Formats: sequence, structure tokens, C-alpha cells
Amino acid sequence: MKIPDIGLPSLGKNKGARQQSTWREMLQLCPTRNPNLDWVDEEGKVVLLIRHELGKSWKSRFLRLFVSLPEDRRVGLDAIGSDVWHLIDGKNTLGQIAKELAKKYKLSSREAELSLQQYFKELGRRGYIGFIKENDGK
Repeated sequence: MKIPDIGLPSLGKNKGARQQSTWREMLQLCPTRNPNLDWVDEEGKVVLLIRHELGKSWKSRFLRLFVSLPEDRRVGLDAIGSDVWHLIDGKNTLGQIAKELAKKYKLSSREAELSLQQYFKELGRRGYIGFIKENDGK
């Protein structure tokens, strides 16, 4: 799975053509959920089930001698995050998801795109999602 950097293009002089191209390319990326990540829908909200691989590193084995560590962790998404999670199917592009959010939550398209960019950057950093180019999966 290709995971490109989805940071904003840098804002400098004489880079206008590249910035527009980069922005357009970013909007064509298809976020996809990590297939190793379990999740459930509880009362209309998504809860991610993060499984820890305890006992693999010497640090965690040492720490378990003194502290009982949880086997897994639950990360609850809010209503908007849950809506986004349901739209992440490996087929919808970032641009399509932004349009859906803009329509549902009465945002400008730019507000929705920027918010999604930050949200996806965090989800990607945590390993919950990855990104593929639209024509890579076809």
C-alpha cells in the first residue's frame, strides 16, 4: 500500500503550478482502512479496537513485571469521525469524502478539504489508514 505524504504544498514564490498539481493529486488519493485494525459500530459511533503486541519487546516484558498493561485499547471516534470512517472504503477519494462532509455539515469545500487533510494525516500517522492512488486499485 502506498502511503504518500499528504501535507499541504509549501507556499512559496514561483511554485503555483506545482502546488495546484499537488493539491489535485492529494484530492485523488483514496484512503483505505488498515486491514489489521478491528472496529465496531456502537450506538452510531465507530470504536477502533487497537490490539497491542505485548511481550514482543524487552521493554514491555520488563514493564509487565511491575505494572499490569492492558491487552488492547479502544479509540472512540466522534460523529464526524465516524461518518468519515464509514466513507473510507478504498474507492472514495479524499475529494469525494470532502464533498460529502461539506454537504452534510454545511461547510465550504475548502474547509472540508483542509479538515480532512489534518484528520487523515493523524489517522495515517497512527497507522489506522493508508492511501492509494485512484488508479492503483483498479
